[in-house]
Amino acid sequence: MEQEQKRQIIENLFTSYAAKRAELVRQYETNRKKRSKIFLQRLRYQLKRNSEAHRSEWCSTARTVVLDSIPTRKIWKLNRCDKWFREVYEAEGNEAAMLESFRMDKDTYEVLVDALTNDLAPHPLLAAQSCSTEKKVGIGLYKLTSGADYATIGNLFGVHKATVKNCVHQFCKAMVKHFMDVEIFLPNSDEMAEISKSFEEKCDIPLIIGAMGRTHIPITPSAADSKNYANAKKWPSLILQAVVDNNHLFRHITCGHVGCTEEAAVLGDSGLYQHFSNVEMLCQSINENTVKSFIVTDPPYPLLPWLMHGYTGMSLSSEEETFNEHLAKAKIVVDEAFMKLRARFRILQRKIDIDINFVPQILLTCCILHNLLEKRQVPFCDEWTDLLRDSEQKYPQPDGSSATSYTTTVEGEAARDILKEYVQSKYMLYRSIDYGHVYFISGEN
Repeated sequence: MEQEQKRQIIENLFTSYAAKRAELVRQYETNRKKRSKIFLQRLRYQLKRNSEAHRSEWCSTARTVVLDSIPTRKIWKLNRCDKWFREVYEAEGNEAAMLESFRMDKDTYEVLVDALTNDLAPHPLLAAQSCSTEKKVGIGLYKLTSGADYATIGNLFGVHKATVKNCVHQFCKAMVKHFMDVEIFLPNSDEMAEISKSFEEKCDIPLIIGAMGRTHIPITPSAADSKNYANAKKWPSLILQAVVDNNHLFRHITCGHVGCTEEAAVLGDSGLYQHFSNVEMLCQSINENTVKSFIVTDPPYPLLPWLMHGYTGMSLSSEEETFNEHLAKAKIVVDEAFMKLRARFRILQRKIDIDINFVPQILLTCCILHNLLEKRQVPFCDEWTDLLRDSEQKYPQPDGSSATSYTTTVEGEAARDILKEYVQSKYMLYRSIDYGHVYFISGEN
């Protein structure tokens, strides 16, 4: 019996010891995990606190090791000088040189720089865009106003010719992006009334809201495509069609058609049909007939209620000739606008040495700058037209004013006849029997 009790006591002791041991092991493991977690948290905090110092030290060591292991050589770079640009741009009281080189004054130049800074600001990582905004604007303007080649412009501005090309493209794209919708738009009702009043004072015909014409711009296509771009005068060109108001401002532009494209096709692609079909036109009652406002143009454009040209044919009546003469006084504004445009921007006087796909951007930029200069009343030098005459002799403009085949509408013919009778009633026509001279006598007299 005593043996059994002793055995039972020993088993209880062992059981108690095992339970105690298991409890100690569990507590040890729990404390060990807590200590490991605390250790890791402290280590993580320490690494985070010193990460910048470790990163800087590691980068410095890696840079030293990598750079020392790379074979290097000296790179030759041509030293370029932009003295000419600095003398023209930075000199005080140098307005004459600014006008001759960039066709604008210093204030207008600064307006362009401020407007295009976000698009033309130099990028610190791209060497091709390292030019300042002022120099990029100058390069773009000088290319348009002089038409010089990239290498010549690069020598004047102290950059490589490839940089000149990039600057010209960037400048034109930025100009079209920022100024196209602001500077070139068709007039609203209030502007129509003001424009028509000015035209009526000029040519005695009411309701004229603009004059439309086209000019051919010389280009340099590839030898294989030269025939496709040839116009009636047998030289390659792109067509610039424009609507101009009484102040010689471009109000609508269509460009990019090849030189052999007919005027009616250019008009059909211009969007003017859709515009004048949906806009409210200025109207006036003439001899108890309602006539809508219209744009003056030349044959072979269609004769429409909103697009009108003079009478054509070999035998015109005196009334028709009188009407044509008055209408020509309004049409001349678009010819004068094209003359100023091509005189200011000499790139339009010779074959443009730029990719044909980018030429429309060049034309849009020139028209936008023309409007800016006209609005700011920047002086126009008559000497610039001398070079234009030489260009017109080399690249004569195709003449479509004598065309007799064009599309007509009943409404267009009726409106033209009403206006002809209005001019006839206002300026009575008498013809001398002896000498065949024509005299215009005001109805008031």
